[in-house]
Amino acid sequence: MHVFSSPGGGADIGPLKEQGAAVIGLSPDSQRYFDLHHTASDTFDKVNKRELALGAAAMASLLYLIDKEGL
Repeated sequence: MHVFSSPGGGADIGPLKEQGAAVIGLSPDSQRYFDLHHTASDTFDKVNKRELALGAAAMASLLYLIDKEGL
């Protein structure tokens, strides 16, 4: 499934957008994502390796397509 939208971008990429950069964000399944995200327990050792790999693959694929086909 894919969803293209134009929301704010949040604290992570919002400042880049304000400076005119093209920004893209991944919206992971929020079932567990926000259990730790932006909390004191949000440390790399808590990252689910499989979910990180899948998200990285999705972003890499999208960037490849943008590079080859344009926006």
